[in-house]
Amino acid sequence: MDMPDEAWEREAPHLREIVLFLSVHLDRTPGVLWPEYDNPAFGDIDDGDDTVDAEEVDEVEDAGDTGAGSAGGAVCPAQVDRFTAELASLTGLSVRLDRVETAGALPGVGADAAWTGQPGGREHLLIHQMAGAVTWQLGGTGESGRPESFQCRLRPGELLYVPAGWSRRRVGTPQARYAVICLGSKGD
Repeated sequence: MDMPDEAWEREAPHLREIVLFLSVHLDRTPGVLWPEYDNPAFGDIDDGDDTVDAEEVDEVEDAGDTGAGSAGGAVCPAQVDRFTAELASLTGLSVRLDRVETAGALPGVGADAAWTGQPGGREHLLIHQMAGAVTWQLGGTGESGRPESFQCRLRPGELLYVPAGWSRRRVGTPQARYAVICLGSKGD
């Protein structure tokens, strides 16, 4: 994930933070980023008419089933597309928004989710907490080759890196929102 100096200088500060964070954690251990800069793709920053607001949630979720709705904030589809494209360019990884979830908004999405893993165990996850707080419990094989566990509580704006092959479980408060971003090799 080496980045030319001129590219580094022109990229947004939130992308620089995430690239540095991933350079430490990718393929190693889970980690939490307490960013200094907001990510406009998942924050309250609005750059125009392309924001999905609360009334559009059902239409967007029904149409694409991505859950890219809003409860106490907005997800900007144009900014999300730009963010994933720029992060992919800077890291050399395949980057895609998997889903945006609101705890307690749908049946089965509530206080105690079951342990889940990434399909095939090949993709890494970057979870961006957008509203409320969620406690994440992770389990997997650590760098030592032995089973390890990790637990943290994410607050709005914070990010959690989940290595490929690690299972996860979340305990959220009602209306806690987070985005799940999948990171994989370009061939996946």
